[in-house]
Amino acid sequence: MTQVVHSYAPEIEASLEAVAERGIDPTAAIYERLFQAHPELKPLFWRDDNGAIRGEMLARVFEAILDFIGDRRYSDHMISTEMITHEGYDVPREAFSTFFANVGEGLKDVLGPDWTPGYETAWTEMLADIDHFARHTPRSDVITPARETDGRWRS
Repeated sequence: MTQVVHSYAPEIEASLEAVAERGIDPTAAIYERLFQAHPELKPLFWRDDNGAIRGEMLARVFEAILDFIGDRRYSDHMISTEMITHEGYDVPREAFSTFFANVGEGLKDVLGPDWTPGYETAWTEMLADIDHFARHTPRSDVITPARETDGRWRS
């Protein structure tokens, strides 16, 4: 169980546990939803012919969410780092932030009528916090004072 640090933590954890208890892998539902909303992202998964990359990405997202709702030992930085990494795959930042919302909506689809108002509120609050980190992550193509002075940025 995650240490409760954020008010929405118990409901987020409960929603993840409810999906796990059903024994349903939500990967396909989540990515189908993502590709419907963002068809431009589907070609980026051209190497994922068996779903393993999508499954691994989703597992990492769940791990990040569990840390994010707890002590945040790494997840806030991981989200920022992965946004910059994904820029190299031509994934627009907006789509990256949208992915977490897509995960919540996919879980909601899996749980159907068992999705509670508490889950909805918790996911809304957590997504607002994640969006805050996303909006404040520097772009990899921006010259920062640190990049100018340490020589990592060369014109």
